[in-house]
Amino acid sequence: MAETENIPEIPGVDPNTTKVTPFQEITITEIPSGSIIDIGGGGEGVIAQIGRERITAIDKLQTEIDEAKDKAPEANWMVADALNLPFENGEFDNATSFFCGMYMSNEDKKKAIKEIYRVISPGGEFWIWDAKIDTDKERFIIVLTISLPVKEKFNTGYGTEITYQEEETYIEYLEEAGFIIEEIKVNKYWFFIKAKK
Repeated sequence: MAETENIPEIPGVDPNTTKVTPFQEITITEIPSGSIIDIGGGGEGVIAQIGRERITAIDKLQTEIDEAKDKAPEANWMVADALNLPFENGEFDNATSFFCGMYMSNEDKKKAIKEIYRVISPGGEFWIWDAKIDTDKERFIIVLTISLPVKEKFNTGYGTEITYQEEETYIEYLEEAGFIIEEIKVNKYWFFIKAKK
């Protein structure tokens, strides 16, 4: 079966200018323990839905937080910029980022990773799920089917005007900030990285 047969049609999206992926199955069975800062945690609020009150979810946009709050009202929600986190050094046990870096330039990714390193405690982990992007089109949309331990499967998508992103860039920035890479899983359209401070 051709890959194009699995690509969903999205109303209002022109396939001539936008690369749309087939549905990508992502199953999250666990997240780090302890307190977690979740970068770009608005929208679907995926990490907050699992970790609830253990999560401090930040997002630059109040609208994204408003959308996510109902799905995990026990989480701590805050408008904040990942490039300048309003937290003390080592304030969190761990950090997560779920399809957030795909909205940042490489320069901003590098700054955000340094800030995340600063606000998690020694031995803390940073878990990253993000899109693998390589397109000559103007926009990219990754379409996901997400399975969480706490609810029914659901579909969502994340779109960006960034046309290239790969795990090697993350690995380079993580190591530069002082992280040790513990685990990498790479799929055709997305990757998962676990790094330790």
